[in-house]
Amino acid sequence: MNLFSKKTRIEEKKIVQSAPKAELVKVVPMKIGTGMGVKSVLKQPWFSERATVLATRGQYVFLVEPTATKPAVREEIERRYGVKVMSVNTVTIKGKTKHFGRKSSTQTGIKKAIITLKAGDKIEIQ
Repeated sequence: MNLFSKKTRIEEKKIVQSAPKAELVKVVPMKIGTGMGVKSVLKQPWFSERATVLATRGQYVFLVEPTATKPAVREEIERRYGVKVMSVNTVTIKGKTKHFGRKSSTQTGIKKAIITLKAGDKIEIQ
C-alpha cells in the first residue's frame, strides 16, 4: 500500500477479494531415466578383464551417470533389456590428478554399476 494512495483500504480489500482463484495443479516429479527428453542413467557397458569374468556369473558392469541412484539404474536396465535385476552395486572412482611439467590437471571420476541378474537371464551387449 502506498502512503499517499487515493484508494482506501476498503477498496483495496474488494479488489483482492474479487481476484479469481487459481486452480490447483498436481505436479508429479519425473524419475531419472523415464519420459521423453530426460537423459539416460546408463552411459555404456564397461569392458575389462574382471567384467568379462563377472559376465559368466550373470553380473554385468555399466558406466553410469555420477548422480544415478540404484533404483534408477535397476529401472533403466529392466526397461531397456527386459530382464529381472536381483541387485545393483555401485562403485564411485575418484578422479586422479596428473602433472605435466609445472601444470597439473584433474581427470574426471567415474561411477560404475555392477548388475546381478536373475539366474537364467542374459544381456546381449554388442
